Amino acid sequence: MKNREDFLYDVRIVNRNIRDGAVSKKDYGKYLDGLPDVEANSEPLIIEDEPETLSTVSAAADTEEAAGEAEEEEE
Repeated sequence: MKNREDFLYDVRIVNRNIRDGAVSKKDYGKYLDGLPDVEANSEPLIIEDEPETLSTVSAAADTEEAAGEAEEEEE
């Protein structure tokens, strides 16, 4: 981090710093308001669903494996 202020407002520990009195909620609000808007630099995150064929094959393999284990136990 560049300076102590960045450390005080780090999202991972800011709640602890507010609770301990190192940072006030008012100062934290000012800090957030002063941050630049970088939305234009963002890219959408697209998460595609797993193809049905893969999940069907996986489920079938699990069923066959379980059936094979059950047969071994019977013997």
